[in-house]
Amino acid sequence: MRAVVLAAGDGGRLGPYTSSSPKPLIGLEGRRIIDYTLDSLEESGVLEAVVVTGYLGDRLRETLSAGWEGAMDLRFVHNPDFKGGATTSLAAARTACSDEPFILAMADHLLSPPLIGKLVDAAIDRTCCSFVAADFQLREAAYAHEATKLALDETGRVTAIGKDVGDWDALDTGAFYCRPEVWDALEEIPRGAELSVLFAQLAARGLLHAADVSGAFWYDIDTVEDLAVATALIAGGAA
Repeated sequence: MRAVVLAAGDGGRLGPYTSSSPKPLIGLEGRRIIDYTLDSLEESGVLEAVVVTGYLGDRLRETLSAGWEGAMDLRFVHNPDFKGGATTSLAAARTACSDEPFILAMADHLLSPPLIGKLVDAAIDRTCCSFVAADFQLREAAYAHEATKLALDETGRVTAIGKDVGDWDALDTGAFYCRPEVWDALEEIPRGAELSVLFAQLAARGLLHAADVSGAFWYDIDTVEDLAVATALIAGGAA
C-alpha cells in the first residue's frame, strides 16, 4: 500500500515558526509534525510514502532522508508550483502512483493509526469508490468553523464538501483513500484548485463516500494557536 503526503505549503499562518523551516519539521513534543502521520501510515501497513515537497523542499527532503528511522520507504517529488492550490501538489505525485489506490494525507494533520486503520477498513469493504475519513463527533465551534465539512446522504455518500457547507454531518479529517478515478477528476477541474474542489467533483459523480473514524485522534495545525492546542493534547496523552 502506498501513501501520498502533501508537504509543500509554506505554513504562513504559523509566522516565525516557518520563516526559516518547512512546516512539517516544526517540533511537537519531541517529534516533528510530519513524524506523527508518517509513523501512523507505517504502523497501518503502508510500504511507501510519496512526500510532495515545495517550500524549502531541499531542507525537508534532506532532513527526512537522513533522519527517518522507519522501515517505510520515503520517495520525494517536488512541486515548484507549491503556492498554487493543493491539487498542484497532488498532480506532482501522479507519475509516482501509477493506477493503484493510495492513501492521501496532509503533512500538517496529525493522524493516528486507528484513524488510518478505520479508513482503510472502510475502503476494503466497499471497492466502488474513494473514501474520506469523516469525524462525526462534536468539536468546539471555533475549530469546526475553520474545518472542511461533509454533507452525506443516508448511504454515507458525500453530497457536499467544503468549508462553507451549511447543513453538514461530519468533519473532513484530511485523510482519503483514493482510487484511480481521482486522477480523472483532477483533469476535470481548474489547475490550482483546492482539494475540496477535487473531491466535490468526485462527490458529484457519486464516487466519494465517508469512512466513519469518530473517536480516533486527529488534529489539523494551521496557526500558532493550533500548535499550542496540539502540544497540550499530545502531552496529555491524546495521541
